[in-house]
Amino acid sequence: MFRLRSGSRFNPSQVFFGWWIVLGAFLIQVLNGGLFFQAFQVYFNHLQREFGWSRAQIALAFTLARAESGVLGPFQGWLVDRFGTRRVLQVGVLLYSGGFFLFANIEELWQYYGAYLIISVGSSLGGFITINAAIANWFDKKRSRAMGLAAVGWGVSGWAVPAVVFGMDMMGWRGLAMWSGVIVLVLGLPLTFLFRHSPEPYGYLPDGEKPDNGGQEGDKIPATARPILSMVARGFTAREALKNPSFWFVSFGHGSAMFAVSAINAQFIPYLEDDLGISRVTGAWIYTFLTTVMIGAQLATGFLAEKVEMRLIIVACMFGHTLALILLVLPRGNPEYAIPLLLTFAVVQALSWGFRGPLMTAIRAEYFGRGSFATIMGFSSLVVQFGTMLGPVVAAGFKDVFDSYAGAFILMAFVTTAGAFMFAAARKPPLPPRSPDEMVEGERGDSNVYAAH
Repeated sequence: MFRLRSGSRFNPSQVFFGWWIVLGAFLIQVLNGGLFFQAFQVYFNHLQREFGWSRAQIALAFTLARAESGVLGPFQGWLVDRFGTRRVLQVGVLLYSGGFFLFANIEELWQYYGAYLIISVGSSLGGFITINAAIANWFDKKRSRAMGLAAVGWGVSGWAVPAVVFGMDMMGWRGLAMWSGVIVLVLGLPLTFLFRHSPEPYGYLPDGEKPDNGGQEGDKIPATARPILSMVARGFTAREALKNPSFWFVSFGHGSAMFAVSAINAQFIPYLEDDLGISRVTGAWIYTFLTTVMIGAQLATGFLAEKVEMRLIIVACMFGHTLALILLVLPRGNPEYAIPLLLTFAVVQALSWGFRGPLMTAIRAEYFGRGSFATIMGFSSLVVQFGTMLGPVVAAGFKDVFDSYAGAFILMAFVTTAGAFMFAAARKPPLPPRSPDEMVEGERGDSNVYAAH
């Protein structure tokens, strides 16, 4: 049913293969978010109680891992553009699974940092940049819709947080880590075989469009048309993107959002337990509510972006993040309204994150094209991960020094407001011109990936 060959006929009654890639991306994000990114906050207090490490020491692992992800980003992007999506995903899944096995057996702080770093490298190679590079290649007009649907996996992964809490109570954090590694290996590795890097070598065009050669959808694209398709696919090179101001506005704006989001992801349940006296079980259910609301926004964002300029949607979402951070702090002075305020925070944060998240990738593909998309995303991650890695440590540091997370969340509200203005300044740049020689050279460069997949 899923066999795909260059030049093979495509039955119109079947689903365009790009949507199967979206499904694979959805499921991989469930594994990444549910077992690691959104679940780590549940490990936090257990590690502190067992080993006596400070909050800042534990959160430092997140910072080191995000620093790794930022440094890895350009190299990862080059790997994806050079060798294709599937191979990079497979290496990532193996590292991700192995890191959990090591994490389940740690005894020292340095072992904790090492295991966390391996998990992070695996989840990076087998996660965001890699899977979205494939989606960016397989879709054009429907790209924001496809990325929005794939991002729902991240929202669904939030449903795993109560299950992670229950599993940790049943088998302890070590047992949970061990089983997480098994789940990643058994489910994640088979999913990688769904991925193909680009549609053209298999006779397709993005979105399932029919080739303009009198043939049917799925007919092999004529060799004479490939230089033109290569030009369209290339868009900006990484060097050209780095010279454009919009690249930096989008990157710093995205980094400002992740400064706040990463802190909330890592410290939300500890904040509720330590600052507000709310149990981690209640905190887990509030967080699950947040991610459930976020799913609706992720489902809608692609359709909305086809009617409204995505830059304007993102600006509104950044102001939404600011409001959410204010709502998160208000329960400290109004304990009798803590639950209603936290639920309101969850709705505002979910809508802001859910609408904005998929558009972070889609806007780069729209602005800079898809030929060097993974490499451009990799360089952008150097900036984005700077915000991501600082968020949890700043929040934990405020708690260690001032015995409260509130000051950190207020600081982050100012940062997300600045991010809104950065996105407002990020205008779509005109595509750079291409000579005939460059178009042919682009086709030759793409053939390395095509041959690999």
